Amino acid sequence: MTTPPSDDVPSDSAPSDIWAPPDSPASPAVPPAPAPDVAPPVPAGRRTNRFAVIALVTGLLGLIPFAVGFVITALVQTGRRGEKGKGLAIGGLAASVAWAAAVALTLALLPADVNESSVREDGKVAVIAMRPGECFNEFEEGPAGLFVRRSPCSTPHQGEVGAEVELPNIPYPGEKEVAAGALTVCEERTEFLQGSQYGPDLKLHVAPPDEDAWKNGRRAAKCVMLYAGSGRLPTSLDQTLETRTKDSSELSPGDCIRKWEDNGIQRLVPCDRVHQYEVFAVYTMNGDKYPGEEAVEEKVSEGCTKRARKVWGANPPNDVDDTAYVAPTEQAWGYGRRFVICMVEGSHKPLKRSVVPH
Repeated sequence: MTTPPSDDVPSDSAPSDIWAPPDSPASPAVPPAPAPDVAPPVPAGRRTNRFAVIALVTGLLGLIPFAVGFVITALVQTGRRGEKGKGLAIGGLAASVAWAAAVALTLALLPADVNESSVREDGKVAVIAMRPGECFNEFEEGPAGLFVRRSPCSTPHQGEVGAEVELPNIPYPGEKEVAAGALTVCEERTEFLQGSQYGPDLKLHVAPPDEDAWKNGRRAAKCVMLYAGSGRLPTSLDQTLETRTKDSSELSPGDCIRKWEDNGIQRLVPCDRVHQYEVFAVYTMNGDKYPGEEAVEEKVSEGCTKRARKVWGANPPNDVDDTAYVAPTEQAWGYGRRFVICMVEGSHKPLKRSVVPH
């Protein structure tokens, strides 16, 4: 089976790009009862610990929740691995504290009605102020816009904000034109939700920005999916999407895998849904005799790294953390199954979009 290379590199190593292959493989981590010819994906070696740098950057940008998480991770890893970056992490923490103080002061000086303007006296909130993925009941559509009562997606609910779309940066074209443009973009962005088991009964409504919001640079429209069938939705729509399956040997670039299964049958989901891996290359190794586990891993790591550079160059998308691969085992090699699957995984959290150019 495929084994993961070491995650650690010496702290005084020269920096290299994210796609550089590992220096040496680590000891194998054997999962329980693997399939005879499909091993779990193995992450390619991460050349450096980037959490300290990310902590500083996110702290300076004011992304406080992210910065604090990265600071903690960086401090733990630098202490455990002897890597550099503790000062950067502390700098990120200091920047976060400064941002938090500034935000608190700003909120304290705001008029009392600024944060409540989207909420009516009856507790209903304007859809335009909601975030994608929020669920609701008591849908109301009128001249003043769309209003709902927020509801947890884990309880029966009437609908969900399916997406947020940014409209073009042009002079305000008029109420009808904005509504028509928002509807067109929302139809494209929420088309994947038709794959839900409730898809045939989902009706799209749009909450476009008004003229004042547009002139103030807020051109985001909300795409609302209202369930018109019997009863209520039992969970969030992304959990009701129907998936399809493929044998690992049938995977192709652009396939998004919800979670890797060692039995060789992978569940694919639309790439707009949360997924663990996305395939960016598939190829077959050559040779008659099995070259050995370490040699296979080295060749596969180099092969996937080469193909990653061909797809993205030296600058992969920001939400991509590293490459992962599936290499043929000795038993699979004997059966003539020598395919290699090269994949990417999300940076610190699952992917929520396709990152492979089509």
